[in-house]
Amino acid sequence: MKFFEASELDQGFQSRMAEYDAFVRRRVGPDFAYPLRMRDWELDQVLQRLPAVPGDYAILDTGSFNTYLGLWLARVGRRVVVSDLFGARWRKSLMRRLGLLPRKPTEAPYSLWRDLMHRAVGDLEMRTVDLTRMPYADATFDLITSISVVEHIPAVEKALAEMYRCLKPGGRLLLTIDCSEGGKPYGGGVRYFTPAELEKLFAAYPVTSPRRPPDFRRENWCYDKTRPVLTAFVEVTKPAFA
Repeated sequence: MKFFEASELDQGFQSRMAEYDAFVRRRVGPDFAYPLRMRDWELDQVLQRLPAVPGDYAILDTGSFNTYLGLWLARVGRRVVVSDLFGARWRKSLMRRLGLLPRKPTEAPYSLWRDLMHRAVGDLEMRTVDLTRMPYADATFDLITSISVVEHIPAVEKALAEMYRCLKPGGRLLLTIDCSEGGKPYGGGVRYFTPAELEKLFAAYPVTSPRRPPDFRRENWCYDKTRPVLTAFVEVTKPAFA
């Protein structure tokens, strides 16, 4: 697995993000007032590993609400499913609108996001998917993307097993996950893994991403840089033949 380092936010990274922003902006419109991306390095790791040429690919994006990667993926694959726990997302968005929860300036209202996704790409599928009980047969997808999702799932081992099960032979899981030196047990909707816990978590899977150990210097901390949390990128490739 590969841990974030600030030195990667170079001119090539900036160019790729500018291209992504311009593409998404054309689809959501010039008046859309919410951020087009938040997890920049993680997004870039995924974008760099997508197929270079569009093809007959089935792709699942997980944790899709308030993100726009699905629009980009629709350029790549024949079938693209954007997934989340949409009922829960809708209820929380409604509570924010009613003032029962604090508003998040970075989060588009659920109905606006849903309508934009439908309007921007007509054949994009939206489906509620519990990653610990995925409603798909074995070997359904060529590619599964999961940016900053699994650390928010208590049964993370089950979620990984389910995503791996649903990959076709030769298919890939592109995933990011949070890590801290001391770790943090699941609570408040998130867990931080230690480097050793991440190694154990992925030990049973054929990890094909580059390996780079964590560097916990402050410049590499993610989020608001007030906590020593790093992001790791993991690519898992299912063997083409069992």
